[in-house]
Amino acid sequence: MTKPASSLYCGNHLDIGNKIASSIDRGCQLSTHRPLVFFRADDIGIPSLGFQQLIECFIKHKLPLCLATVPAWLTETRLKQLQRITGANNSQWYWHQHGRVHRNFEKAGKKQEFGPARTRDDIQNSVSKGRERLEQLLEKDFHPVFTPPWNRCSSDTLQSLADLGFKAVSRSRGARPETLYNLPDFQVNVDLHTRKEVEPQLALDNFLIEIEESLASGLCGIMIHHQRMNGPALELLDIFLGMIKRNRNLLSVTFGDLTAPIEPHN
Repeated sequence: MTKPASSLYCGNHLDIGNKIASSIDRGCQLSTHRPLVFFRADDIGIPSLGFQQLIECFIKHKLPLCLATVPAWLTETRLKQLQRITGANNSQWYWHQHGRVHRNFEKAGKKQEFGPARTRDDIQNSVSKGRERLEQLLEKDFHPVFTPPWNRCSSDTLQSLADLGFKAVSRSRGARPETLYNLPDFQVNVDLHTRKEVEPQLALDNFLIEIEESLASGLCGIMIHHQRMNGPALELLDIFLGMIKRNRNLLSVTFGDLTAPIEPHN
């Protein structure tokens, strides 16, 4: 773990499994159709123990995971190491693009790699070069979906993604500017590891509310940062994935499923 863990993992939460199960059940009951669930892991590209533990947990529960991969971080050697961890079941992993270098270009305000400080030509060139690198390394395992670092990007970025033939973008709930008609935004609305609450109980309460509300909306997107996972975080993820896997009132998907006819993963 290279970054501080959320306060969610600093408290002693009694009966947390049943609390999560109850939030899932309420959310499914409130939805007008069978809710869809996707998991998106950000900042992929460098092998680590945290990445291995994350992947092992998803393999255990046989659930799909969208891997937001930073082009500048990925090399042939690193990819081989990552693929030794993910194994041969390529259908479980949805490798897609996470920016290009994951660096902030804004001199003021919130961090953005693809924000207003950059021209549209610069943005399009950067996105294109990042895509080319991932296509070269991942070949058929690369999928043209774009997750901007920090879940933020400009309208020029959205237009560039559409022009370059990307199938979708994935940002956070309520992201602005609004996306284009031909570029769906598969937003994450449950945050496992970058939460801001100071009090563990408040973090848990908000986490449970996010689960319920996102499932009620029909599409639950869950964001993961494995660099912020400690022991309790891994334990909670294991419990959470088990609850998702066992609940037949929802369906686990990838971005590929959301842009094509859906075939169940569980």
